[in-house]
Amino acid sequence: MKKCILTFILILTLVFGSVSMSFSAVDQDVTIVNPVNCSSVTSSNLLVSIKITQPKTIKVYVYEVRKSTGETTSVALGESDMKAIVQGTYGDSGALTYTPWVAGESFTSVNKLSFYTKNLENRSPGVYMIRVDTMYQNRAVYSRRCYVTIKSKDESKLFDSSQSGTAAFLQNLIKSIFN
Repeated sequence: MKKCILTFILILTLVFGSVSMSFSAVDQDVTIVNPVNCSSVTSSNLLVSIKITQPKTIKVYVYEVRKSTGETTSVALGESDMKAIVQGTYGDSGALTYTPWVAGESFTSVNKLSFYTKNLENRSPGVYMIRVDTMYQNRAVYSRRCYVTIKSKDESKLFDSSQSGTAAFLQNLIKSIFN
């Protein structure tokens, strides 16, 4: 009986110990609500929204991630590049440049529930990284990152014209409603 209890306690310790270690790298009270990590948007505006559930100070950074092609030139990245960056498999990692659009904007929450929001207008298509640092005594103690791709409206094909049958009927019905 003692061996069963000891085994049960050991298994619980391993399970809950690994769960607590996996959550220690990010602040659970600060969440990037919008945009969703690794998502794509087809608007030229980028809405950044961060939920804070405890009184804290955060710093928000927004960068456009581009691939350097020379000393003064760079190329916008696409959705496949963003996925490779997030997965850590991007081949030209040394050639990436991060152009700041929001450079360390501070926000202090004094309530149990607050939202930081910022609308970045007229953004060009490409990959953007949002970084949120939780500050304590003027030092970043936690950091959270989120990547998003802004696509041009030409790239995103909401309706594919190769449908047939019922799908084509529904597609045309929806087109007629929204046009």
